[in-house]
Order: sequence, then structure tokens, then C-alpha cells
Amino acid sequence: MYVYESTRVKKGGPNLHVHPDQDEWWYILEGEFKIKVGDQLYHVKAGDSVFGPRGVPHAFTKIGDEGIGKMLTTFQPAGKMEACFQALSDGLMKGKSEAELDAFRKEHGFERVGPPLDVYKKL
Repeated sequence: MYVYESTRVKKGGPNLHVHPDQDEWWYILEGEFKIKVGDQLYHVKAGDSVFGPRGVPHAFTKIGDEGIGKMLTTFQPAGKMEACFQALSDGLMKGKSEAELDAFRKEHGFERVGPPLDVYKKL
């Protein structure tokens, strides 16, 4: 299992993606987010949580102009997610092509299957 806390200042989030071998769970600590799992779209605030089963496409995005967003994210099993987020934190993927980013994702156990969520679209 891998658990990390993410702090987000700007609106936005990752591309729609899928983990074939990992479940993912989000617990909101602060702020507001939209989380999409399969065909379901959730508007979540502090104290809410959402489960994303393995094999189901998902994405999240911080919404709202003010304040920060904080969430705990859990991956079960951990796979290579710690190495993935360490590489991203170290800036190793900045300036890479989409093909290089897709190869990086695949190497770490997930793949992009669509664009990020629209932060401006109303639920």
C-alpha cells in the first residue's frame, strides 16, 4: 500500500487514466475537488472520500479559485507509485513529449485514456 498527501494550489489535475492492477482511494482534507470514476462524477469537500477500483478509468481536479486543496491518496497494492511521484516531484518529466510521458506512465503501472477533467464545467 502507498499513501501520500497532495497539496494543490492551482485548479486542475491529471489526465483521465487507468491502473489495471491497483485500487485508488481519495480522502479530501481541505478544499473542493471533482473526481470521476467510470461514468460517475463526484463533487467532494473536506471529509469526503471516493474509491476507484482497479481497471476503471478515473481522474480528479481541484476546483475553486480560493485556498488550497489537500487530499490523501492511497494505492493498493503500491506498485511503482512512490517512484512515479518522486520522479514527478524531482521534475524529471518536465519538457517531455506526450509519447515519453505515456511510456513513463506505462512503466509505473498506469496509462492515459483521456484528457483532464474540465475545471469549469458545472456538475
